[in-house]
Amino acid sequence: MRIAYIVKEFPRLSETFVINELLELERLGHEIVVYTRHTPREKVPHASLRRLQAEVVSLEPMLRDQLWESFAAHLRASRTLDARYDRRLEQAIALRSRREMRYWILSAWLAEDLARRGIDLVHAHFATGSASLARFASALSGVPYTFTAHAKDIYADDVDRGRLRDTLTEAAAVVTVSDFNKAWLERLAPEARIVRVYNGVPVGELARIERDPAPPESARLLFVGRLVEKKGLTFLLDAMARLRADGRNVMLDVVGTGPLEPALREQARSLGLDGAVTWCGAASQQDVLSRWMPHATLFVLPAVIAEDGDRDGLPTTLLEAMAAGVPIVSTWVTGIPEITGGEQAGRLVAAGDASALADAIARALDEPHETAARVAVGRERARRLFDGAKNVRELAGLFEEVTGQVPRRIAR
Repeated sequence: MRIAYIVKEFPRLSETFVINELLELERLGHEIVVYTRHTPREKVPHASLRRLQAEVVSLEPMLRDQLWESFAAHLRASRTLDARYDRRLEQAIALRSRREMRYWILSAWLAEDLARRGIDLVHAHFATGSASLARFASALSGVPYTFTAHAKDIYADDVDRGRLRDTLTEAAAVVTVSDFNKAWLERLAPEARIVRVYNGVPVGELARIERDPAPPESARLLFVGRLVEKKGLTFLLDAMARLRADGRNVMLDVVGTGPLEPALREQARSLGLDGAVTWCGAASQQDVLSRWMPHATLFVLPAVIAEDGDRDGLPTTLLEAMAAGVPIVSTWVTGIPEITGGEQAGRLVAAGDASALADAIARALDEPHETAARVAVGRERARRLFDGAKNVRELAGLFEEVTGQVPRRIAR
């Protein structure tokens, strides 16, 4: 099967799940082309990209240097589709959104390129711009579309619920990453076909990581994520200050960058954490797994619901930590309890409660046998529920059902 993927930017450090998904689909025999709406701006590449055979096509020129090609494609579509084109144009205009009109402008050229390449299915990641483009291109080309809904793309306050409902309803199927999300989307669009497929990680590879963690009496906590509000790092810094005030020799490695970094660094300084927090900057998935994960005493993700409604869906970093056997402390936000099975495989606290977070970290350090038992449960949950290869096979089965296609083996 030939599958077109539409993403905002490719590759991205914070979206390792996309690369893992593409690699597994190729391994299963599917041919992939990736359309990226923006030229990637991140400097740290994923080593796994070297194994990816998919062609990556940037759509930015179709809105700039080659804009006339986009309009020429629309002229051809209007002549070919006649009234159907007019109806779709009216729908796009009715959205009264400059961003949506950008996706409409791209859609005719993309529809022609899908036909030229013999694409069987269009799949987008995230329910916002990429899904809109998939929807428009599908309408002009007749190629069915699906998309994966994650978190910010469905929960943020600025999401147009009417547009989202239409995008859900017209899709051949919609994938989402947690049962929490699935229930929410089904309430919004009862007639849509919503399927939960968990993001997966390379469980076998992660299980082979040799752990040499710092002992509880000189604990090394690990945080990995973008430095944005929904990750809740501000509460972990407060918890660190509480723990150290109680005489605990805890250190924290912060792996990631983001717009809140200056404010968070200033918070750490004001709390007297200068020597206790190491700001490691951006890092590839491979570096996280080889440099920091083996030595972490605990992995802490204090996720919260941001003021604008943004939140984590199913954090890949938590899946990786659990599969690698690193004890987890996190919060009761969206799909996180589905990762840990409540508190079977980790300790969870209310979001935004630094005192409870500090207490949970202290208990994880003070109760090594209980913590080890939860780690064992976590490894089993990772193997059973979050194995990347197994979950992508489930996704591929959905794609094959939607299109009636089967994969064709491609030469390696």
